Amino acid sequence: MIKAEDLKEYYPFNQIDVKFYPLLVNEFEYFEKQKGDKLYEINRRAENTKYLTKGVVQITTDKGREKTLKSTQLSAKYPIGDANKSNTMDAVVTSKTMTGFQISSNLVDHLQVWNSVYTKAAPDSPLRGHQSYEWVVGLLKSRSVQMLPQGNIGELFNELETQEVQAGEEVISEGDPGDFCYIIAEGVADVYQVVAEGEKKVAELDKGTLFGESALVSSEPRNASVRMQTDGLLMRLAGATFSKLLKAHVVRWITAQSALEMLAAGATLIDVREPEEFARQSIQGCFNIPVTKIRKNVHKLNLNSTIITCSNLGSRCASAAFTLATLGYDVYALQGGINGLIRSLQS
Repeated sequence: MIKAEDLKEYYPFNQIDVKFYPLLVNEFEYFEKQKGDKLYEINRRAENTKYLTKGVVQITTDKGREKTLKSTQLSAKYPIGDANKSNTMDAVVTSKTMTGFQISSNLVDHLQVWNSVYTKAAPDSPLRGHQSYEWVVGLLKSRSVQMLPQGNIGELFNELETQEVQAGEEVISEGDPGDFCYIIAEGVADVYQVVAEGEKKVAELDKGTLFGESALVSSEPRNASVRMQTDGLLMRLAGATFSKLLKAHVVRWITAQSALEMLAAGATLIDVREPEEFARQSIQGCFNIPVTKIRKNVHKLNLNSTIITCSNLGSRCASAAFTLATLGYDVYALQGGINGLIRSLQS
C-alpha cells in the first residue's frame, strides 16, 4: 500500500501540491502479477498509468529497445508506462511475482492541470479555501469532463463560481429554464420529479457530482428539481461557458446519409421524442425512448452498439446524445431531424 507521504518520491506526483495526495491515494488500484504476465502490449492501448512496487519487469519498445525495470531501482519511482505510451511497448513480468499500483492516466493528466490552476489562483479565488477538494476528483472523473481536451480543463476550472447553500434550499426547479450547471463541493442534495401523487425523490447527489447540465444541452426546461439535504457549497458553471467547453466536445453530430450507412452496419436508432409524436411518425426498427427517460432505460441499450439519437429538432437528440456519451456509449446526434432521415430513405 502506498501512503500519501510516499508520493513525494513518485513522478509526476512529486509535482503536485501535497494537500491533494490523499485524493490521489484513494484513486490507486493495487495489483499482483505472475511471471509471464503482460502489463502493456504493443498496438494495444491501455487507460492506466502503472507503477512497480516489488519484482522485475522487462520492457521492449516497438523500436526494439530493451530495458529491465527492478523495484529496487530509482527508475521504479517513474511509471512503467501510461496511456500515451502503452501501445508502443511490451512490458512483461520476469520475476516470480510482482506487485504494483495503477491510476487512470487521464485523471493524472487532468489533476496536473488542476494543480497548476490552483497554484496560480489568487488568494480570494473561488478555487481556494475549501475544506475538502473531493469535488475536484469527482468533476474530473465525470464522463463529460473526461472527454474534454486537456487544454480546456484549466479554462473550465477558471470559469467556476461558488454558491453557498442551506438545507432545504431549491437549487434548480423542474420546469424552469437552464442557466447554470453545478458541482457539489460540500453537502448532499436530493433530486425530485413531479408525479401524479405530487413529488417523488429519484436520486441523491454527493460531493463531486455534476448536475443540471441536461437543460443546458437541450435548451429545454429543467426535467427535475434539486433541493439541498444539508448546508453546503456548490461550484457552478454558466450555460454559455458549458456549451463552449463541454457540449461542443461531447455531442457528435452526424448527417442523415452517414446515419443510414451506420444503421446498415448495425447501429441502433433511438427516437427521443414523446410517445404521441413517435406514434404519428416514425421509422421502422427505431426504438422510442423519450429524452427525459433516457437514464432510466439505458439497460435496454447495447453498450457495444453505436447509438444514433433523433428527434424533430436538434435540441432533444443532442441532450440524449450527451447523456448517453457520459454513460459510456458510442453515440451520435442526427442533424436535420427525423424528417431529414425519412427524406434520405425515400430518395
